[in-house]
Amino acid sequence: MKTLLNKALEVCDAVEIYRRTVSNVSVDMKFSEIQSVDSSLKTEIALRLIKGNQMGTAVATSLEDETLIERALTSLKHQNSEAVTFLNEPITEVMCYSEPLEALSLDAMVALVHRYNAIFSELDQTMDTAIGLEKTAKEVEILNSNGFNEVYRYTNLESSIGILNAQGFRSASQSFSKGNYYELNKSDFERVYHFHKLGETPIELGNEKMPVVFDGSVMGALMLRVLAGVNGGNVVKGLSPLTNRLGDKIFSKILTIRDDATYPYGCNSFRFDDEGTPAQNTVLVEKGILKGYLLNTKQAEKLGGLATGNSQKRNLFSKEIEDSPSIYDTNLIVEGVSIPDEDLIRGIKRGLFITGVMGAHTGNIIQGEFSLNISSGFLIEDGVFKGKVKGAMIAGNIYDLFQHVEAIGTDLKVMKSIFYNMGYAPMVLFKEAHIVGK
Repeated sequence: MKTLLNKALEVCDAVEIYRRTVSNVSVDMKFSEIQSVDSSLKTEIALRLIKGNQMGTAVATSLEDETLIERALTSLKHQNSEAVTFLNEPITEVMCYSEPLEALSLDAMVALVHRYNAIFSELDQTMDTAIGLEKTAKEVEILNSNGFNEVYRYTNLESSIGILNAQGFRSASQSFSKGNYYELNKSDFERVYHFHKLGETPIELGNEKMPVVFDGSVMGALMLRVLAGVNGGNVVKGLSPLTNRLGDKIFSKILTIRDDATYPYGCNSFRFDDEGTPAQNTVLVEKGILKGYLLNTKQAEKLGGLATGNSQKRNLFSKEIEDSPSIYDTNLIVEGVSIPDEDLIRGIKRGLFITGVMGAHTGNIIQGEFSLNISSGFLIEDGVFKGKVKGAMIAGNIYDLFQHVEAIGTDLKVMKSIFYNMGYAPMVLFKEAHIVGK
């Protein structure tokens, strides 16, 4: 990397080289048979050059790519991208890497999948199941001409368990994601089985307003809207409804939301972001009050704040590298005044528990609007699940919905957003939401 840095400095004023090596191993089982065993290893390079007040970028798969500097210079000449200041700040330690997890063998992963399938069989030998494991190991290094030269290693184990219906689709499922090794408990399988059996009692709703509980695993569909509001790019451009609203009450006082890249063994923990900003725990909303935005270095300068460590070279709709970083969440944590999950459900006279939605990326996300098809939802009556709701939708705006948080559960679930895990959330009870039924 130093050779490339020195060569690039011959034709520009400042240089940043980003290198990422990612290893993935996955095992998938359906119908009690191993369906696939896949592995991949790739290296990605991103180069940023500054000359005058302009910046150029290019990506490659090898440091030996002789066209990398030339392509970055061409980019600098034509894309009209404003220069940034490459950082050199002290980096603190974060628990984001587990050597035992990286050493987990493929044979051990296959054995674990079979063991999980056996737990399902103990509950019901007649059902078809879907089980998946994916292990990721990553190394990220940044070298720039301002003296920054740091590296970190990252691991993650993602597990998914589900039960298939007669059409081959998942009738109930649950995903898990942590940076160190773990095994699922029998209670995790029992929960999935319970909701699968509820699917045998279909229920149709009309158009009505009722209390709604979002399971932590599907809170990501709503948190996408929150993230659009606190995204520094949208704030600087005046597109966000939260522009110039620091200190205002925007949500229920029960609710606190933070973005924590230092979360021990979190699904997106790291030592520094893809600009070299140290990992941070950024409080976005505290007891309903807007406390902060997610900012890169340039946005922080314009807003008079500090970069929050959320610049990442990733694409929203794929896991490929981008030449320049954009603002993304790390480990988004939803928390607040909480009560046990069982007590939360038990206290609902009539309501809807949502564990799956479709259409999370559609609609006017920046303005907080949502219209979601409920792919997996369960009617609650007198604190008891009665059956699975068919053909319903939920629509609204998070800036209204989040004013009416009634209770927050205790059991954290991993939230998903498109191709990425967003962080962790418990179940959240909203006082009332508009359900569109048949």
